[in-house]
Amino acid sequence: MTNSTGSADRLPTASFTLLDGLEAGLGPREVRSERIIIPSRGIRRPLDAREDLLSRAAPYTRLHESTSVSHLTASLLHGMPLPAWAQDTSQIDLARSGGSEERLGQPRRFEVRGHRLRLGAEDVMMLGGTRITTPERTWLDLCGIRQLTMDDVIVAGEHLVSEHQRSIHPRTAIVTLAQLRAYVGGKRRVPGLGRARIALELMAVGADSPQETRIRLMLERAGLPRFKANCVVVDPWGKVLWVDLGNARYRVAIEYDGEHHLDPEQQLWDRSRNRRTVSAGWAQVILTREDLVRGEAHIVSRVVAALTAQGWR
Repeated sequence: MTNSTGSADRLPTASFTLLDGLEAGLGPREVRSERIIIPSRGIRRPLDAREDLLSRAAPYTRLHESTSVSHLTASLLHGMPLPAWAQDTSQIDLARSGGSEERLGQPRRFEVRGHRLRLGAEDVMMLGGTRITTPERTWLDLCGIRQLTMDDVIVAGEHLVSEHQRSIHPRTAIVTLAQLRAYVGGKRRVPGLGRARIALELMAVGADSPQETRIRLMLERAGLPRFKANCVVVDPWGKVLWVDLGNARYRVAIEYDGEHHLDPEQQLWDRSRNRRTVSAGWAQVILTREDLVRGEAHIVSRVVAALTAQGWR
């Protein structure tokens, strides 16, 4: 908890527990002043609080030692991509765990979605001094949220396992696919476990964006030849470039150009990439957000046309 300088204003700048405030020397009037919001019992928040999601969630975990940030909130804190509806932070996901001697229910309070989980030492970590479920456990808990589609949980999982040595922006996996498989394989009687096992069989390594994952899954559902994320293409001058998705057998490359591709400097690089890809004998399909809006059938038809032109039957 951080106090502002000077005795005139000793209020913290972020959420805190009532006990924390009293131990830090705040008087009863200060923790109940008009400048304080009470979002939930035992929690205080300055009216002009400057805090991120982790700072806002942290005090709740200090109310009881068995409480950890979990599910959608933990996913956002780990940086996992989620659909828009799941990014709502008006409520914080908290999980309570305990041994058989403890009969604690799930957290029930304002601003909180409570969960009761069996969590071992391998399921919880510290992030900025706050207890939170690990990336592996968080992903497994996502698989138990029925409102999330199979594509949603695969997108989140591929974010964790993505790794490649692309010259521009190489990536190291947060959790390798082998580690995630081993973790899930060691679990029993966890909600979403069956769906997690199926998702692991459909996941691939190397995607750089949720859109790339979703496009690849569309093509696989359509029964098209498999496309590899960050596929290597060698241009006529012997230089290597990477395409977002590629099928080396039929030499078809797919690029998803997001909003950052509107930058003039990026567009110059894209034009050079496109020329080199075509010069190498590859057919190229460039997709944008508008293509995603038009839907799966539209995207599949564009890729089918490119594959057919390259000899696929």
